[in-house]
Amino acid sequence: MVMQKECSAEKKEKKTTRKVANMILYIFLTIGAAGFLVYYFNPAFGSRNNEGKLRELQKSNNFKDGKFQNLVETNMSMSRSDRNFFELLREFYFSDKLKRSPQEPLPNLSLDKEIYQKEEIDDFLVTWLGHSILLIKSGDKTIIVDPVFSKRSSPFEFLGPKRFPYEREYELTDLPKIDIVLISHDHYDHLDYKSIIELKDRVEKFYVPLGVGAHLLKWGVAENKITEFDWYEKSSFGELGFVFTPTRHFSGRGLNDRMATLWGGWIIQNNEKRIYLGADSAYFKEFKKIGEEFGPFEIAFIESGAYNKNWPDVHMFPEETVQTAIDLKAKILMPIHNSKFDLSLHPWKEPLERVSEEASRRELMLASPMIGESFFSNLEIPQKHWWVDLE
Repeated sequence: MVMQKECSAEKKEKKTTRKVANMILYIFLTIGAAGFLVYYFNPAFGSRNNEGKLRELQKSNNFKDGKFQNLVETNMSMSRSDRNFFELLREFYFSDKLKRSPQEPLPNLSLDKEIYQKEEIDDFLVTWLGHSILLIKSGDKTIIVDPVFSKRSSPFEFLGPKRFPYEREYELTDLPKIDIVLISHDHYDHLDYKSIIELKDRVEKFYVPLGVGAHLLKWGVAENKITEFDWYEKSSFGELGFVFTPTRHFSGRGLNDRMATLWGGWIIQNNEKRIYLGADSAYFKEFKKIGEEFGPFEIAFIESGAYNKNWPDVHMFPEETVQTAIDLKAKILMPIHNSKFDLSLHPWKEPLERVSEEASRRELMLASPMIGESFFSNLEIPQKHWWVDLE
């Protein structure tokens, strides 16, 4: 009798275990199916290149083994030393964020559209709109670099790094007429689906890295508006010349497309004057080569922000930002890639503090305009440390 009860209890226990296992499996399958549907039907993820385009990409010297390669060996692991990726992820999402984001709306200026109405400008007129968003006019062309006007740096409206609050929020309707969109690479804080959707019928040209055109085509940009560039490829539009240059970084928007598209920085030339538009990059010696071949530059816009000791091969530290400007033979350095999104573990204004200190030590002129402030690169450069008294 006792043995029968034990067998009955054992059967019940096995039945319960199977139910729990089936329930867990069902939950995982449901989550997986939901994730697949979100990924498949969410246009913000962009598109992979088709077989014909892949054959074309394979002609690039920088495309090997089914993906693009950095010029130097690059470790893209997001964890170093004694910490694994999940520990880093936990720290990113659950650590004290008080200093990683401003505690009040950042002071900024309304965009001065009238100054962009001038028919032609011999110099470079520049307005920084936070992070890597730059509005530039030279000659009779107006350019916007890496326009991201969504509320989050993410394919989702409810998840991902949210933009910092500004005293005056910028909308795409605030922009003057745009002739050219320059894209550095396809990460969400540089290539924004909603912004491209709103700009696609208002812009003449989209200059993008190799492979990025597939995203734009999926989003409805006309094919004849898109020009793709390999490293050191050149083009011109009106009086302006463009060169796409290497950086040390990576790309990818989806689950399995890391390095399926190229990444890089831009040179814009008007007559004998040149500016350098850096994007995400770790420091590497190619900057010196760029400076020797194309420099000197009137001004170099180089990232200072989103760095961390766990990913030194894909983002540079502020002190390296200054060295990069020196390698490029830039007369003026303007730090970008900060003051808009919380993308690392450092305090939000630390990149500006450190790059300012190092530029002063190295006797390099630093441009530090307020967000939304317009200036000409050959006139008085804004140098007020607007962030000092902010929390």
